[in-house]
Amino acid sequence: MGNGFKMGDPGAWAVSAFATTSFMLGMYNTGLLHSGGVAVVLPVAFFYGGMIQIIVGILEVLRGNMFGAVVFGTYGPFWVSFAAIETWFGKSLSAADAGGAVSLFLAVFAVLTFYFFLASLKTDRVLVVIFALIFIALVLLSIGAASGVSLFTVLGGWVTLVFAVIAWYHAAADMINFTFESKVLPLGAIKK
Repeated sequence: MGNGFKMGDPGAWAVSAFATTSFMLGMYNTGLLHSGGVAVVLPVAFFYGGMIQIIVGILEVLRGNMFGAVVFGTYGPFWVSFAAIETWFGKSLSAADAGGAVSLFLAVFAVLTFYFFLASLKTDRVLVVIFALIFIALVLLSIGAASGVSLFTVLGGWVTLVFAVIAWYHAAADMINFTFESKVLPLGAIKK
């Protein structure tokens, strides 16, 4: 981008979207809210968790940030896919097939999250913790979907709530530190 144009870092926007959508779903997975209300998460998953992260992933490509492009370009479609499965495609699955199918969906994103975690080891300590917890949550939720044992889903929901709150902190730190032009909220930068 020439002519003195400087693109800001859109990462806090995408992390806010991921954290918010995750927190909402986590409230249902823990059982803190009755599952009948989970439909309220679906439009948020389509438009905030999904679309915003896809937009930010594209912006990260333009900024030359492969880490942000791949992470947001993965989790954005994750949320769109989740909402599409819940809204349309999941209805075509038999009850016997649904658990294994959802487990597979969560498991493949756990694999992706594991190598995002490895890449995050060169970023900051807060982000490392977030990716570790996302990985753990996806594994627990995948086991819960495959086994039908609700304890795994509930535990996955609690881990989701924890990583969502920490991700909100990370997004807030990025935005507040930028605005104040100072390290108001520390992230524990890892020396490169």
